Amino acid sequence: MRNKKMNILYISNAYDVRKIMILVILACIPGLCTEIYFFGYGVLIQMLLFIIISLLFELIILKIRRKNIKNSLFDCSSVLTAVLLGLSIPFVLPWWMIIFGCFFSIVISKYLYGGLGQNIFNPAMIAYVVLLISFPVHMSSWNEKNSSLSFYKDIKNSINLILFHQKKYDFKEKIYPDSFTEATPLDDFKTKSHFNYDLSQEELLIKKKTKNVSIAWKYINISFLIGGLFLLYKNIICWRIPLSFLSSLFFFSSTTYFYSQNIFCSPLFHLFSGGTMICAFFIATDPVTTSSTKIGKIFFGSIMGFLVWIIRNYSDYPDGIGFSVLFANMIVPLMDAYLKTSGYGRKNS
Repeated sequence: MRNKKMNILYISNAYDVRKIMILVILACIPGLCTEIYFFGYGVLIQMLLFIIISLLFELIILKIRRKNIKNSLFDCSSVLTAVLLGLSIPFVLPWWMIIFGCFFSIVISKYLYGGLGQNIFNPAMIAYVVLLISFPVHMSSWNEKNSSLSFYKDIKNSINLILFHQKKYDFKEKIYPDSFTEATPLDDFKTKSHFNYDLSQEELLIKKKTKNVSIAWKYINISFLIGGLFLLYKNIICWRIPLSFLSSLFFFSSTTYFYSQNIFCSPLFHLFSGGTMICAFFIATDPVTTSSTKIGKIFFGSIMGFLVWIIRNYSDYPDGIGFSVLFANMIVPLMDAYLKTSGYGRKNS
């Protein structure tokens, strides 16, 4: 079995694990600020809850396992997991769903495999997929703070919604209207493609209904792109994974778009919608759950881009980031086994 802890330190000799985690968290700040601007203070409140609950779960596990609390709790790995999970999900989840997600990300997907460096799946994406499958309505509820039905325009309303689940709108009354769920551009595209709508004929309607939401997701992705470039500049992440992921997604979406521009969305739409950029630079580049070889990283990113394209166009889910990451994580050991480089003067067995 490969030593994945060494895979973390491989990134850069200038940083230890804690400094790497802190720099990645700092790189998330542009995306966090942009989400707060478009979606309100619930993003920040939910982020803080994810961090606090994740640290509590880790503290409990460390106590049970009699591990060194100082070294493990303050390496900021659980904080980074909480930040990525908080940035990936809607900010209208009640507190018990946050606990549910933290339990799966910290206890199940991290410490059940032995702790930092031993998990084979990305902890944030495990929690995300579990929440998505278990609570699909809540996980598709994105609403802008300037929406007419927005009941979380200020901090007080956001706290009441998340902590006490007090709301002026019942999830069960109206599940589908965009006025509440505020369908993302990917949701809107998915609905119309299933009903064989001509996107060119619906262009004016799409622009009218989702103009603000499209702008929001565009700037959110640009913000994460800026943070990702910062990580590349600091040599924290490897360029091969984001480049291969974005290139693969761009290539496959181009083939369908040029085949029928009235049915499929453009490559730029795919690059700057949903969780594309946060996945490319912050999630897919997790050194523990990705390939340890150069060619393996290229295959890893390319497979993810292909899967995201498949899921977005041909499945019932509007965005396939979580499923694509987990599937790619699953085949990493196989890739490393066949793509590993031999030592000097030796042949691969």
